[in-house]
Amino acid sequence: MSLSGIVADIDTISWLYGLFLAIDANFCLKRKAVLNDSVDPSLSSGWAYFVDDEAYKGFLDSNLDNAQEKSTCLSHNTMNMANMKPNCGLAATGLGTVDCARHNMKWPNAVGDLQKGMYVNMDYLFFSTLRHMVTDTLNISYDIACQWHKKLWHHMAAFPVSMQLLPTFKTISFFVPKFHLPAHIKECQTSFSFNFKSGVGWTDGEAPERSWANINPIASSTKEMGPGARRDTLDDYFGDSNWKKVVKLGEFIFFDIIKSVFALTSFIIRSYYA
Repeated sequence: MSLSGIVADIDTISWLYGLFLAIDANFCLKRKAVLNDSVDPSLSSGWAYFVDDEAYKGFLDSNLDNAQEKSTCLSHNTMNMANMKPNCGLAATGLGTVDCARHNMKWPNAVGDLQKGMYVNMDYLFFSTLRHMVTDTLNISYDIACQWHKKLWHHMAAFPVSMQLLPTFKTISFFVPKFHLPAHIKECQTSFSFNFKSGVGWTDGEAPERSWANINPIASSTKEMGPGARRDTLDDYFGDSNWKKVVKLGEFIFFDIIKSVFALTSFIIRSYYA
């Protein structure tokens, strides 16, 4: 087969190599305004899952004047309520993250603290974790994707060139996770549904929710920590979760194959005797 033929074959199945990312925020993982980075510095600033805090805060400070757009999706008010959440005595009102939607794993440099508003925070985490990433297909799941995606490329212009997406992405699709989708207006339920897009399989986009269920029990402890200790502790937990996923992935896939074979066999037998 010629090289051009191989390239053509790869293009026809490029969806197999697509990147699936899921974005979400957790307002349980707050932090009280105790200590500061000079008193309680992190042992690994930007070396793991949290972004480099100095660069992150510097960017947020330089974009304080950017107005938070109001949501036009009447059935979903997460963004409209973001600035109304109580933050008295808090240094962080929650945590934002970008996960792999396929394997439910945290991405590097994809976690950061939240303050009032969310767009600028989530923009930074999104562009930070995709820095230097090269792929043809990018699928992005976010429970407010219908609003967030509108000015994403306009917002990207405010970022350093090193953080802007490379022009290698040929297809970029936005979705709303399946559990969150019914809360949206009807237009969103058709335009941002995984069910109406080819090449995404049975992806539900709810990966971050499952990871929050594992991390929320330590929220009462990390809420009282200084900034450095909290970031290092959460980095350790995220790393432990990723490691367990890796070592057990073969076992999970094996049992999934067994279940699939049984399901297929059952379907064939029922079809035969129908």
